[in-house]
Amino acid sequence: MLERLRLARNKRLTLATLPDELLPILGDREVSYHDDLVGLDGRPEPMQRYRDLYREINAIARFLVEEVGLRRGDLVAIYKTNDVRYFRYFLGAIRAGGIVVPLNPMLQRAEVAKLLAHCGATVLVTDTALFTEKIGSRDALPIERWVQADHGTPRLSGFSRVSPDYLDAGPVTPAPLSPRDTVAIFHTSGTTGFPKGAMLSSRALLGGLAIAAMYSPFVSRRDLALIALPWAHIMTISTVLYGLVAGVRGRFMTRFDAERAIAAIDHYKVSVLIGVPTMLTRLLDANPPRNKLESIRIWICSSDYLPVEARRRLRRYGGLFRLFGRPFGRPLLMNAYGMVELGGMALFGIDAPFLPGRARLCMPVPPYRVRIQDSRGRAVRWGRVGECLIKGPGVTQGYWKDTEATRATLTPNGWLRTGDLARRMPAGLVEFVGRTKDVIKCGGYSVFAREVEEAVAEHPAVGRVVVVGVPHPDKGEVPIGIVELLNSLQGAEDDVLDWCRQRIAPYKAPRRIHIIPKGEMPQGVTQKALKRVLRQRYAHDFIEHGEVAS
Repeated sequence: MLERLRLARNKRLTLATLPDELLPILGDREVSYHDDLVGLDGRPEPMQRYRDLYREINAIARFLVEEVGLRRGDLVAIYKTNDVRYFRYFLGAIRAGGIVVPLNPMLQRAEVAKLLAHCGATVLVTDTALFTEKIGSRDALPIERWVQADHGTPRLSGFSRVSPDYLDAGPVTPAPLSPRDTVAIFHTSGTTGFPKGAMLSSRALLGGLAIAAMYSPFVSRRDLALIALPWAHIMTISTVLYGLVAGVRGRFMTRFDAERAIAAIDHYKVSVLIGVPTMLTRLLDANPPRNKLESIRIWICSSDYLPVEARRRLRRYGGLFRLFGRPFGRPLLMNAYGMVELGGMALFGIDAPFLPGRARLCMPVPPYRVRIQDSRGRAVRWGRVGECLIKGPGVTQGYWKDTEATRATLTPNGWLRTGDLARRMPAGLVEFVGRTKDVIKCGGYSVFAREVEEAVAEHPAVGRVVVVGVPHPDKGEVPIGIVELLNSLQGAEDDVLDWCRQRIAPYKAPRRIHIIPKGEMPQGVTQKALKRVLRQRYAHDFIEHGEVAS
């Protein structure tokens, strides 16, 4: 633990030098497991030790400098299949002095072309599958230098590819970066228009290492985390960086599938599952036998709020300890609060039975600080709701080529306006109650969408619910619910409406429920529902037909 704490406190540490600092700590420890992945040497790679990962990062860095001609400050876009090569090119490019622009493989070619033109990337890392499916021709994107990331397949015409010889060339000298130099540009999901590129430094991306270091004594060599998130998202990159420091091994899935995840947990005895609410609810919807998930010690959820009912069901599976080979005690359920503009996690919460309102409570990760303020920028009293502002090492330096958005998001003294509503509680805890845009002004009342979603989610037929406000001729706005039902259950709109009316005040209850087919909820990169799309889709529920609801 002490050597990890010293690493976390190293004020000169950058992502270029991190691989060197981890080498004496991890050495030949197993760090990751993969399915059907071919390494740089062309051989199957079911498991990787840190020393092998270190060699590959150095090989990629040397290749980018010597063969691709990468110079310090060049922008390197990564747009490839969602496998762990993403992370290796991410660290290799930064070690070589580049600025990485991660792009999600779900994006279409036209979207990628706009982002590349906006940021000015000159190097693109892709692979055969994605190039064939999405790009088609090197003339389709404004890129000068193309890199093929996959091996064991024919070389694409006009592409550079790492030779196995680079593995034996030894380590390269890391680029002389400052901890505050921009090393990556992560784009927002674009829910409010064209995606913005948040500029992140090494200091930002390594801001949570202290927590990872303190967690390391509780990690055993048997612990294995299952991750099935997009590598282009900040949550995955920061989670894996923290996991390396903590010493947690990772098994990665290219795409989340509930049945495959259950089988993997059971077969590999996964002890930590890291996901977003949609993944966890789909896992529960599959109704797995308890023995299939008994190896789970810790559930970690991020990106969005996980309803109380789902939390209650998750805690039935697994156990924090093992006694005579069987799970003992309730598993730990953690909620990680973070966003692109924070470089990862800035607050975390633990779902403990003795904490009232525990599902929403979080505490800042040192040295992050939280401020709750009203619309005029004044601090609000304890227990009062206001916007949550955060200050700490992970806060973005601003948005790439977007001064106006930077001014709107960052205060002059470095506080990040998160857009989340929260209240300060005793013992330094923070309770999140929703987004500023999710406050529905209904007939003079303020309705928090999250509170209504909780009520709907408790209905036994509901698998997933999103509540949004839509225009109303009398009330200004009213809440409506968009619902996906569980696989084996049936339900009607009126049943769900009656359920809500019996549990929450009339002004809070949804005025209408729309049941949609399972899997058709519009969602972004991390499977978070796109409320902007839903507001637009149902904007005429009451206006167009001249209906008036009380």
